[in-house]
Amino acid sequence: MEPKFQTSFIPKKPIISEPGSRVAVSHSINIFSAIATIVFALTILTSGGVFIYKNILESQILLSDKSLNAAREAFHPEKIQELIDADSRIMATKRLLEKHVAVSELLTLLQSLTVKRMRFTSLSYINKNTGLPTLSIDGEAATYNALAEQKDIFGQNEFIKNPQFSNFSLMDNGAVSVKFFTTLDPKLVSYKKYIESKSEIQI
Repeated sequence: MEPKFQTSFIPKKPIISEPGSRVAVSHSINIFSAIATIVFALTILTSGGVFIYKNILESQILLSDKSLNAAREAFHPEKIQELIDADSRIMATKRLLEKHVAVSELLTLLQSLTVKRMRFTSLSYINKNTGLPTLSIDGEAATYNALAEQKDIFGQNEFIKNPQFSNFSLMDNGAVSVKFFTTLDPKLVSYKKYIESKSEIQI
C-alpha cells in the first residue's frame, strides 16, 4: 500500500487573527521631505506674489506716465520755454539799462548851472561800479564874486553832492583859476531815469 501524502497547503488554522488581536503597522515619516515640501510651496507662493506685485507696479507706472504726459501737454511746455527765454532776455536788458549812463544829462545840467562869468577848461567824469560817480573840473572865474556865486548854485542843486572848490590862483589876466570836485547823484546819469523822464514828458 502506497503511503498517503498530504498535498493541501491550506493551513489547518485560519490566517485571520482572532478577535481582539492587533496587527502592528509601522509608518515612517521623513521630516526633511516635509520641510522641503513646505519650502517649495512657500517659494511658489512668494514667486507668484512678486510677479503679481510687479505687474501692478508696472501698470501704476504706465498710468502715472500717461497722466504726466497729459499734464505736460495741458501746460504747453514749448510756450512755457518761450516765456522763460523772453523773461531772461528782459532781465538781461533791464540790468544793462540800469548800468548804462547818460552823460549828456550831466553836460546839460552843467550848462544850465554855470554862471556867465565862469568857464570850464577841463572836465573828468568817473563812474565806477562801487560808490557814487565823481566829477572833477578845472575852471576860471572872472572875479571872486563870480566864483562865490558859482559855489552857491552848485551847493543848492540836488544832484551835486558835497561840492568842493580848491587851488585858487590869481591869473595874469586877473581871472581866478580853481579846481572843482564833487560826487553826483547816480540818478543824474542814469539812462533808465532819462528814458522814464522822457516818457513822462510825452504823456
